[in-house]
Amino acid sequence: MRLSTIRNLSVLVTAISLTLNAAPSFSQTQPDKVTFYCRSMLDITSGENIPTTVAWIPERQGHIRLIGWKSEYFYRWNPQARCQAVTQKIQNLSNQGRFNFLATGAVNNYPVICAFASQGESCDSNNQVFTIKPHDNPDEVLAHLLGIFEGRASKIFNQSSGQKRTLSVNSYFQKAPLIEIPTSSK
Repeated sequence: MRLSTIRNLSVLVTAISLTLNAAPSFSQTQPDKVTFYCRSMLDITSGENIPTTVAWIPERQGHIRLIGWKSEYFYRWNPQARCQAVTQKIQNLSNQGRFNFLATGAVNNYPVICAFASQGESCDSNNQVFTIKPHDNPDEVLAHLLGIFEGRASKIFNQSSGQKRTLSVNSYFQKAPLIEIPTSSK
């Protein structure tokens, strides 16, 4: 074998190794911290893989689904970009201790889902998790999320298309069905 071919193979193996080590692996998640990921997962309704926000729950040593992203309503955000952006926002809010409750509200006259450290806080651009389409009822979206969180709804919540309702995220983390995550999923 020529020396240049061996060098090229060595560079390729090193690059692959670095890529694999840099990519988050579900088996390498920190066991003491809830961690959020955007992964491609099967949507049973369509039979297609869609970007999905999932969470590692250390107390349960497993993963749960949060949101499947299908909508292309927001012109600057395709489902993959939206999944990545919202998942990062959720991780940041969780790291700050502000992802304990979800509630509805409005930011810039758009209906939104927001996260709070404690009940009774108001929505603003700092705690906004994601925007809902203007013609969708935010309380119904949150109620659907609550149904999934409590195991009353069998389908993943797809963000696709009076009294303030709040949802306890920690309660959901304890009740939600665990899922299998393929190790090759990105």
